[in-house]
Amino acid sequence: MDGVLVVDKPTGVTSFDVVAKVRRALREKRVGHAGTLDPEASGVLVVCLGEATKLVPYLMDADKEYLATARLGITTDTDDAAPGYRVLAESSLDALLSLTADQISQALSKQIGAIAQKPPRFSALKVDGQRLYDRARAVRSEEDASALEEEVVAKTRTVEIFDITIESLALSAPAPEVTFRVRCGKGTYIRAIARDLGESLGVGAHLTALRRLRVGRYEVSHAVRLDQLASAILAPLPSAVAHLPTLQVSPEVALRVRQGHRVTVAALPLPPAAAAAVLDDQQNLIAMLSYSEGGWRIARGF
Repeated sequence: MDGVLVVDKPTGVTSFDVVAKVRRALREKRVGHAGTLDPEASGVLVVCLGEATKLVPYLMDADKEYLATARLGITTDTDDAAPGYRVLAESSLDALLSLTADQISQALSKQIGAIAQKPPRFSALKVDGQRLYDRARAVRSEEDASALEEEVVAKTRTVEIFDITIESLALSAPAPEVTFRVRCGKGTYIRAIARDLGESLGVGAHLTALRRLRVGRYEVSHAVRLDQLASAILAPLPSAVAHLPTLQVSPEVALRVRQGHRVTVAALPLPPAAAAAVLDDQQNLIAMLSYSEGGWRIARGF
């Protein structure tokens, strides 16, 4: 069974739980997801089955869209309200009541573009083979906390945020919050956007709700619930790479590509890019290509 399934993940379950449910419901051993959602988050989880599992890296590179809510005035150690979180700081009521919509809008706009983003302390990034969230849970002293912060700062990386739009504001006491829509590239932590918003405003903030609306061409309106898995229809493989350059070739060229003919592949008329897809005359995906040294080569065949 080859194809892509777009699942509307509910809160309270892990991405791995969803993969396990898909594997059982559709009786397919080769199943993987293209981008984790935290248990507290909901929305689009792209699940690949069979040959589509080869496309997971390409889907991970696709842009994404989220709807997020940040609570202003409280900083947490996880940058969100995940079970077991610890409050690090709270702002005064006066500081919160002085906030304006323009201040919040300007603070969010500062995060649009290619920015250096520090990951949350509780993240799956590794330091010396250990996950940061395991290191964070092991903090017992100020010295431990300082060492962890250094490791987190060292993991700062450039991410691309294409747009942030405020959907709603509720600035009344005692729980002011802002709901915003984010369109971003791979590797972006929405929790970090909420945290950095709070830091920019000088009041602190943390994420309280997150819903992924889209991954590449896959939108939440096309997603199925967990109770609909058995009757779900899989999207074809080409849909997973529709965000990449694509070339449809004749049967003769398709045969040479399938045979791995290097000269034919290298000369395919595609613009230089990180990756591209080749389809046959029946719109079947036959190869994923990578570009290097002035020509194309086959990265994955189908």
